[in-house]
Amino acid sequence: MSVKYTFEVDGASKTVNIPDEVLVQGRKEGLNTQETIERYLSDEGYIVDPTVEALTTKAKSNGVNTAGRAEGNKKRKAPTRKPDYTKRAIVETLAEFLGETDVADIQNVQVTNIERVIAFSIGDDNYELTLSKKRKPKV
Repeated sequence: MSVKYTFEVDGASKTVNIPDEVLVQGRKEGLNTQETIERYLSDEGYIVDPTVEALTTKAKSNGVNTAGRAEGNKKRKAPTRKPDYTKRAIVETLAEFLGETDVADIQNVQVTNIERVIAFSIGDDNYELTLSKKRKPKV
């Protein structure tokens, strides 16, 4: 069920159905019926509330919704990783070992990530070894 409300916009009258749930919610929030109706019309875009319009303009000019960016349009710079020479040496040594061994007919040994992944094949099956470095435990 809903309530029909007629109002004037730019010299023309307009009728809108206002759901009962909106009126009940307004009463719960301590608003009278007229305040609830005005809020509904403003929220749904039937009328423009000058206070809301002024606050929105002010917020946009102050850079609200830029998610902490300094100038609004700057993108976050991608982090740069320091090379981990120990991991590189381990991956390189394991790849050499897998390439030189005759165990299980290992073929197509490739380092796909210089500090992390070695890919290889045994027959029709493909495998990957992934090296991960664990963090030091917190004290």
